[in-house]
Amino acid sequence: MTKHPPIDSPADIQESESQLPAYIIKKPDGVFVDYAHLPRDSTLEMFVDRLFVNGARFSGLDYDCFLALLYDADSFLAKAPREICVARDIVRFPPQRQVLYKGVRIIDHDKRAEYVFGPVMIEVQFDDPVYGEPGEDGVAPVVDYVRRTREQPAKLDFDEFVADMWLKGVRFGLDAKTVRDAIENGIFGRMDVAFQREATVGSDADIQEASAALQRDNSPKVLANGRTDLRRFKNRFPHVAKGDPLVKKLHPVPGNPGRKLSGEIIAPPAPMDFDLYELAGLGTYVVPGKEIDLIVAAIDGFLTLDIASNQVYVTEKLENLAGISVRTTGDLSLAVDEFVEHGEVQEGRTVEGRHMTFKSNVYGAISSVDGNILIENNLAGGSAKSQGGNVTISGRATRAVLEAWDGEVRAQFAEGCTIIGKVVAIERAVNCQIVAETLQLGIAEACGIAARNMRVATSDMRRDRETILTVLVPDLADFDKKIAESKKTLAELAGKIEARAREVEMAKTDPEFAKFLVLAERIRQGEIKLTETQVDNWKKVASRFARPLEKLHDVEANHQALLDQRQAIKDEIARLDSERKASGDGVQCEIQEIRGGTVVQTMKSSQGWTQLRDLPAGELKSVLHSMRSPQERLSIASDGNFSWQFVVPESV
Repeated sequence: MTKHPPIDSPADIQESESQLPAYIIKKPDGVFVDYAHLPRDSTLEMFVDRLFVNGARFSGLDYDCFLALLYDADSFLAKAPREICVARDIVRFPPQRQVLYKGVRIIDHDKRAEYVFGPVMIEVQFDDPVYGEPGEDGVAPVVDYVRRTREQPAKLDFDEFVADMWLKGVRFGLDAKTVRDAIENGIFGRMDVAFQREATVGSDADIQEASAALQRDNSPKVLANGRTDLRRFKNRFPHVAKGDPLVKKLHPVPGNPGRKLSGEIIAPPAPMDFDLYELAGLGTYVVPGKEIDLIVAAIDGFLTLDIASNQVYVTEKLENLAGISVRTTGDLSLAVDEFVEHGEVQEGRTVEGRHMTFKSNVYGAISSVDGNILIENNLAGGSAKSQGGNVTISGRATRAVLEAWDGEVRAQFAEGCTIIGKVVAIERAVNCQIVAETLQLGIAEACGIAARNMRVATSDMRRDRETILTVLVPDLADFDKKIAESKKTLAELAGKIEARAREVEMAKTDPEFAKFLVLAERIRQGEIKLTETQVDNWKKVASRFARPLEKLHDVEANHQALLDQRQAIKDEIARLDSERKASGDGVQCEIQEIRGGTVVQTMKSSQGWTQLRDLPAGELKSVLHSMRSPQERLSIASDGNFSWQFVVPESV
């Protein structure tokens, strides 16, 4: 009688201490890593790889500890005991168990791994007894055993899963909880089982104010006589003393590296840094430190954070009393944020800066970048131009140029001036050229005006010269052309779509194929459940219709692409039509009282009021004071009033 040994006996690896590295210690209560002997390189990873390749695995693995020892040893060991238990034991990973684990799909540019959990079966062997002839007692004795095999349901094991994934390239980032839940609770389906750990971004070098004294106090200033001056501020320009810290630089902090699924390091992006010495301007110096660097005031004065030069200044003066002339200062290019001039600006002199206030007459050229210009007296023969700010003249402007393309121009009285601004508000204008998007004008006499939206209280002529108001209306030709082209394309698509639809129907005319399609859809939706035998038969049927099905899919895909293209063109037509209608919003002209010769006309402009931006002064004047064709005239009158609003005509 043949007796076979039990099939399911334990198969633990019996490794002697000499077969393991010095830093791996097997004890009755577990497998330990002695980090005192653990090299600071990839030696542990090599040991694990060799272990798994040779058909062994860990049992009772502490996966978090396992990953930390492999890939974050320095930070982990700093707070760990000398010997760290990583698993309960090292055991065999039999081939008949290895085949239970399916392939893993690494997707999303190798950032995550996907695994399909499902029922698994394992082949087991058993001894089937062979009975002899019954004895006198009627009992048949067992005379032999026959080794047989059968399949029985099996269950995956997390520790085996770790080893199998390692051998398939997923060495880092397993979602242990998800995997354990799927195994223990028999959850089947496609799941994300591992994720790449992204590198964390550190903090860039930063700059901060080093003292609360640098904050402005915009409350009204109390004068010596006890009265409050609402035009001045208590601490509009912060004053600092020599040696005061101004700004501080916080040193950059590097980020933490990430890990790919393969265990490779993902280096974090290097934090941004800057040189504080480049920020220290006149009147300052740098004091370096271990954690912060400081910019310190070298003199008593006013603090300026200059955006143009990207530097910190301390200057002694921000106000000037003597005026600007050849004798006093010459031309000025100011690095301060705000400048106040109490004296006159001489003819021919230029002043460049940011926010500027002039309390006396200006005869020169004032230019601002991202700031406002305020002239509290008169501007005569000069100019005030701001890029990104506003221009305000509290007195009179004569024979001058006022420009604020991105802001407002405001004046009480202007004569012989060229005025350009996004918003223009003038109390009285005589013989001026005005270009604006929005215009508010009190009295206009012999002016040439172009704007999208204009409201004039009184319009009059002067010395036999009429006032001409040109309303800038949108040029719809480009919109109409694009809409017409899109509609033409849409009409051409209609025939193609209809042809493809017929092709789809033709592809389904075969009765057997049509029946196959209906059956396939019911199977796909789960209405019909197939047995294993039916699955094989269904595969044969599907293979017979593979080519017609592929052709049908191609035709349907082509048809859908045409439908998508048609919808995209419809959306584009709707967008163009919406923009076309919106282009006329706010285009209007209103004159409350006409006292003398006044002409109101229109001019098409594809760019709005900015179309006149680059015209030379002489050409601009000619355009604004010229009457356009009769078809573009809205009104010629010497009295009464006028009100008109542009209405966008319907597109063809």
